[in-house]
Amino acid sequence: MKYSNTMRSLVATAIIASPTVHSEADSPLPTVTERGLAIEEVVVTVSKRSESLQEVMGSVSAYSGETLAQNNIQDFKTLADLVPGMVVQREDGGSDEVAIRGISRTRNGPSPVAFHVNDVFIAMRGEPYYDLSAVEILRGPSGTVFGRNATAGAINAKWRKPDPEWGFGGDARYSDRDEEQLRAYINIPFFGDGDERLLGRFAAIKRRRDGTLDNTLTESDADPGNIDDNFVRAYFTSEVSDSLRLGLRAIRYEGNPKGTNSVSSPSLATRRSGILEELGAEPLPDDLRIVRSNTHETFGNSFDKYTRIDGDLNWSFAGLPALGDIDIVFVGGEQRRDHASVFDVDGTEAPILEGITRTSDDIRQSAELRFVSQNDSGIDWLAGLFWFDSTQTRDRDFLARNFLKPSTFIPGAPDEPQIIANFIVTGRDEQILDRSEAVFANVNLNMATLLGWPNIELTVGLRHNRDSFTQKVGLFHVAADTGTLLGSAPIVDQRDIYQFADFSENTGEVGGRWFYSDDTMLYAKYARGYKPGLAQLKEEPNGTTSQNPVDPEILYAWEAGWKTSFFDNSLQLNLAGFMYDYTGLQVSQVTAAGVITDNAAAATINGLELDFKWSPTQELRIQGGFAWTDARYDEYCANDEGRADKTPQPGCEGTEGGPFNVSGERLTAAPEFSTVLLASYRFDLGEFGSLTPSIKTNWVDWMDRRGLGNENDRVESHTNSDVRLTWESLHGRFKVEAFVENIEDHDDIFFVTFTPLASTPGTYTLSGELPPRIYGVSLEMFF
Repeated sequence: MKYSNTMRSLVATAIIASPTVHSEADSPLPTVTERGLAIEEVVVTVSKRSESLQEVMGSVSAYSGETLAQNNIQDFKTLADLVPGMVVQREDGGSDEVAIRGISRTRNGPSPVAFHVNDVFIAMRGEPYYDLSAVEILRGPSGTVFGRNATAGAINAKWRKPDPEWGFGGDARYSDRDEEQLRAYINIPFFGDGDERLLGRFAAIKRRRDGTLDNTLTESDADPGNIDDNFVRAYFTSEVSDSLRLGLRAIRYEGNPKGTNSVSSPSLATRRSGILEELGAEPLPDDLRIVRSNTHETFGNSFDKYTRIDGDLNWSFAGLPALGDIDIVFVGGEQRRDHASVFDVDGTEAPILEGITRTSDDIRQSAELRFVSQNDSGIDWLAGLFWFDSTQTRDRDFLARNFLKPSTFIPGAPDEPQIIANFIVTGRDEQILDRSEAVFANVNLNMATLLGWPNIELTVGLRHNRDSFTQKVGLFHVAADTGTLLGSAPIVDQRDIYQFADFSENTGEVGGRWFYSDDTMLYAKYARGYKPGLAQLKEEPNGTTSQNPVDPEILYAWEAGWKTSFFDNSLQLNLAGFMYDYTGLQVSQVTAAGVITDNAAAATINGLELDFKWSPTQELRIQGGFAWTDARYDEYCANDEGRADKTPQPGCEGTEGGPFNVSGERLTAAPEFSTVLLASYRFDLGEFGSLTPSIKTNWVDWMDRRGLGNENDRVESHTNSDVRLTWESLHGRFKVEAFVENIEDHDDIFFVTFTPLASTPGTYTLSGELPPRIYGVSLEMFF
């Protein structure tokens, strides 16, 4: 089904609409004092309760839909520009690599960041951000309300709820990257303005933009990283009575990028080494943004399509025996997804390493039931049940070209003579089952109410998690073709492979907060975080296989913070410090039994974070943050196939791990320092509206792509900046904006390394690149 006509119709409706209906510009103006513009209260739900951001016991960043729209934040990659200490190495629905506070995703393992949309756990990034009320980022583990997959933190994107008054609008964006973006929404109170018995809000988006690399074998609209997607969505709410509120949401998303969408770029050293030519590829220039890929001609194009339906129920009960006033809250839903990921790891026209993963049946179901007290007794409590079930069925086809030599088969044998072999890898009927259940409870004691103490609150929570993973493979086949008279010969032919693992862990937290003045809070807490392990088979040297599940990662976290405001609340400061003891890190190792993942490392992570908002005048707004993260391995003997010399280093002789001692090295995607600054100034033009220049800039310290201390994995420190100039009409119904994004135009910043290429140490390819400089205009109108 195509939605472009729907999109154009919605935007056209917004453009020609009558200005007599309700406008968002009619909302009350913020408070202005002699010391500046008072910052409005931000209400978040990261604690599974609605509470002020300045009262949450933890480090939380929350960005309003307005802030996201003003800075063109549409996904994790651009969101990271606003969050110091957050790094996005790769975005690939279901395999997103997001790191917070130095905790990142293990290869083939679950994410340490819990991804939610509208409080529903979906375990992937979700659709492009548009018409949101906010995005909330919780840093660090919350062992009670977020159990599994939240050792690093949690991200929750919240759609904007329907309003009780008519409203509609849209925008169009165009840039020099042949970008065309159309977006629109309409808000409908079905029984008339002010009547909340049934409200609806509908939104749609249509995007198209050229890619971030230049593929010389395709047209520009089929370059790697190109965007061609759309969605339509609906959000209904109903206030059935004063005590019962319902919400129902649905979305259909379709992404159909052209060409080979995921293409890696060979490093400069690899381009100059001659290895690509030896493997049958044409030479590549020194420009890292130029690749030569025709993988889509073999495997077709990538695509991603899904439908998600979810909802929530909030039912309030008053005066229940022994319980008092409570809310019963239910959130849950289902997502059905069909997607294919086509990739070219070598970035050339030769089949050195390329393939497709085709998932035909990706079903995710999630539900949570909570009981929340609403009393003034000084004892607030929350109890709940969580359930998640995911089933994925996929087929995989890979092509790989490699060198065969005597040392390939006999350790210590010479490397010559060598021949080139083509390997064909086939996986069929792979089924992955992921199930999770949890029960949790939290109690908050207001000591001022209970005992007459100062305004101190104590919190304790506990969660019991149960997780199971099953992987079934109908066929795994590998054949090699050396181009000789021997032809193609099977190497591996395994059928009906079965892997299983289950885990049971308790997590929780205990802490306290002291409101020692009306606008200042101190807090301290201890939490135990947990990321489940993996199911995997281990191939023994005698050729047999055994179940070798990977144990969970456990995080012991101490955190303390200070939240305050100054100058009549025109300046807000939030400061947090943390210490982590990180045990059982899941890392991939190459052993005599093959490539396996093990709990082979431990780490210590310490850090400080500062967030601030300041509005010294009604016209000037400044927002920013800073993070210091010292994330290093305590002890880790690693293997690194990207290095030629495998001589064991001191401390790693005779160990079960690899030969390289990376103790003391930084963890993957863990820059030590990072900062961000947003600033805007509004010039009042009287009856001609206003003009607002703004800037967003962030700086990130150098980081390690794989956390192995290999210089080839180093991402240099860099800045990334956007500037905008926005004209807004007198009553705020029309906006015109000119922008330049990614001003620095980096062509050498890539966040992911693959090494080695064709088993040749020192060769590697790069992906997860920063986009090039973009400039353009956008038009917006709403009524």
